[in-house]
Amino acid sequence: MLSCLNFSNYIKWDNSGLSFTIHDVSGFTDNVLKIYFRHNKFLSFIRSLNLYGFQKVINFSNNAKRK
Repeated sequence: MLSCLNFSNYIKWDNSGLSFTIHDVSGFTDNVLKIYFRHNKFLSFIRSLNLYGFQKVINFSNNAKRK
């Protein structure tokens, strides 16, 4: 799904190729999940990612502080 250019408005790899970003959750849920999974529930997709060891990455700007 990440290599399909048709979905690049919804999800794509970052420049490093180490993580991906979902740009449009609603569009991703409606147009991508139903093709690759038996559901179209975003939270179920997130749980599946967590099960396989994926972690949420937060980009920090130079002025941002970690909490």
